[in-house]
Formats: sequence, structure tokens, C-alpha cells
Amino acid sequence: MKTRISTLTPILLSFLISSTAFTQEASVDTVKITNNSKSTSADSGFDQQGYYTFRPDLRKCMSPVCGGFFVKAVNQKLTRCANGRRQAECYVASLSNRKNFDMSSAVLVQGAIKPKTYPEFGNLGIFAVAAAFSSATETIGEQLFVGLENNGIVCITTPCFSVDQYLLNGKKIRAISAIDLEAVGASDELLGEARSIIDSGEVLIASGVNRQTEEVGGKGVAFVAERFYLPIKAEIK
Repeated sequence: MKTRISTLTPILLSFLISSTAFTQEASVDTVKITNNSKSTSADSGFDQQGYYTFRPDLRKCMSPVCGGFFVKAVNQKLTRCANGRRQAECYVASLSNRKNFDMSSAVLVQGAIKPKTYPEFGNLGIFAVAAAFSSATETIGEQLFVGLENNGIVCITTPCFSVDQYLLNGKKIRAISAIDLEAVGASDELLGEARSIIDSGEVLIASGVNRQTEEVGGKGVAFVAERFYLPIKAEIK
């Protein structure tokens, strides 16, 4: 994780207008020059790869054919399953959870689908969990999944492109001018946790859309979240 100078991130924006995803960045007077929106994950220190939505299989049939988990790569139309086939969603019969995450509230995971053969049933796969996240609300999002990080830029006017936005399961990184979490409908406590993640220089995982904003110094870009996801702490025994 990069070490950043923590600055106050704008949260609630007015004047939100037409929706856009990874549009051209507006120029702005800043203390530090904004980052190039075409940077790759190798330059950032944040691992953008290996993110999947996660849900338990509640079908009532013989294990391990049922009773495992369904995973789907975010921001991708198809997911490569353990048998090598690409499907809308993949079934895995079990988890490798070496860090002992409490998976009861997990809706988003980072890790990898790996092959695993089960006697008499064949290769049903296993998911190796590297990180797990709960949702701030009861449901998981369906829009763009990104990581949001304070990039340390300090501005003398608005818009201020002080947040780096990482496309999950991709390579795109761009600077945006604000984050709007109000549409999520989360409790004040969870909103506080999300803002604390950003203000401390960590990456907040969220799903939503980019919207252009009209501000004092020109056009900005805000990420309007439909959901955000909080990390589940590892409990290694």
C-alpha cells in the first residue's frame, strides 16, 4: 500500500449531472500535478486483480455438488471457472480460508479460483481467499467496482482531483475530484468507517458510477457509490 499525505476528501457533492465512466480528466490548479489517468496497477502498489462477488450455494442436494459457493469476477462479463470454462458465474465446492476470515457476512472476496478434484464428482474447484469484505447494506452492487484512495493532492480551488480511482480486475487508474457516499443509505457508523479508511490513506472498495460535476474552477468528476464494502478482519488461529 502506498504511503500518502492524508487530506480531507470531499464526500457530498451537489450539481451532479450526466453519467460517465472513465471520462477525460479536467485540468485544475493544484499544489501537486495530478496523476496520469492511464497508469497501471504496477505503478500504484494497490493490487487491482482477483475481486469476485461471493454468495453461498443454498441449493438442497448432495455435497459437494451443492452447498459450496458461487463467485463472479467483478467488472467482467464472464468468469473463468475451475474447469477452464468461462461462465457468467462459477460454482466452487469449498474455500481455502487460511487467514480464518468470518465468511458469514462476506459478499465480496479477493483471491483465486483453483482446480480441485473431488472423488466421484470431478473438478468442482476451490476458492483461495486472500481478503474478504462485507457490504454496508444488505445487497451487493451491480455497477462499476473500484478502489478509491486519497492521492495526497492539495488544491487551492475546485475541482480538486485528490482521489485515485482503481478499476478492479483491470489496469485503469484515474484521478477524480470527489466521492459521494450518501446514496448508499448506510448508517452513520458505517459511513464513518468508510471515510476513516479514505482519510487514513487506505483504499475503500465501492461500486457505483462516475458523474461529471460543475464546480468553481471547471468540470470535476465524482464517484457516486451505490454500495461500499468494508474489510473483514483476519482471525488467524
